[in-house]
Amino acid sequence: MNIKLKLAELQKSRKRRFPIDESSVFSQEQPHCTTSETDTENGEDSIKELIKFEQGITNKGTVAIWYAGYRYTRQRKNKDNWRCSNRDCTATAKATQNENGQFLGTLGIKEHNHLPSIPKKISEEIRNRLKNEKHQNKRPILAEVRANVPMRFTWH
Repeated sequence: MNIKLKLAELQKSRKRRFPIDESSVFSQEQPHCTTSETDTENGEDSIKELIKFEQGITNKGTVAIWYAGYRYTRQRKNKDNWRCSNRDCTATAKATQNENGQFLGTLGIKEHNHLPSIPKKISEEIRNRLKNEKHQNKRPILAEVRANVPMRFTWH
């Protein structure tokens, strides 16, 4: 009996599951492809799905990757290990950058213990657009953002 597998199974069953409704962005199928890799512990061939991560940038300017509303930051410099940017979460991923600049990899065994954050991703994209367009007029970007804000969040 493998104790590590039993322990991992028990930990998975104790985590709270968050419901995702049918209209959610995360219920849609995410892009991925499959590959065959050798498991180093058992020496067995296992099929793992390679996931295409989206690239982002943190407030400090380091590279971050996104998948299904979760942001991962590099665990150590020049390594392929990534961890969830929420420091209370133990979810991990392994990803490498290919020659096209895309990040491909797999998710770790541990699951997220919090909900995904779509507004955080949107705000990060807008902030990066504002930073990149230093000498241009920022009013069109701000007008676009204000136009897309739902009425329930306005100050009227």
